[in-house]
Amino acid sequence: MNLILLRIIAAIEILGGVWGLLIMFYRMFQVLDNLKFVIFLLLYLIPFALSVLAGILLLKDKTAGLNLSLVVQLLQIPYFTLSGLYYSFMSGLLLGVRISFLEGMKNYNFNFLLGGYCQIQTGLPADITVFGINIFALLVFVFLFFYRLKSK
Repeated sequence: MNLILLRIIAAIEILGGVWGLLIMFYRMFQVLDNLKFVIFLLLYLIPFALSVLAGILLLKDKTAGLNLSLVVQLLQIPYFTLSGLYYSFMSGLLLGVRISFLEGMKNYNFNFLLGGYCQIQTGLPADITVFGINIFALLVFVFLFFYRLKSK
């Protein structure tokens, strides 16, 4: 059963990473005339490339794949907007719970997304505060963590 779950996780990491890479390449080709923006988008390729690499190594049952998958999943657990900074990374699947604070009101949302998405943004209004947890990434992280402990 554990091997089946590892294969599913690896496939999700690979597919999410490939999807994210394709989106970033598409965005880069749209702004080829702006070298500064293209270089900035190249940085966004890193987490998706790590996701693909982690999935491939996990499929090959390499220890490095397990360790890298833990890092990739950990990066996907939080997403937030705080003091004008926005962070979100998803490679594969997001099943999220989010709470937003805006103008003294609280809003709760559930999110379900497939694909690849990465964004780090500054300069947003400081009065917007959002905290979210990718439950899927958290569960995968916990599974991989205990699998790693058990396999030692």
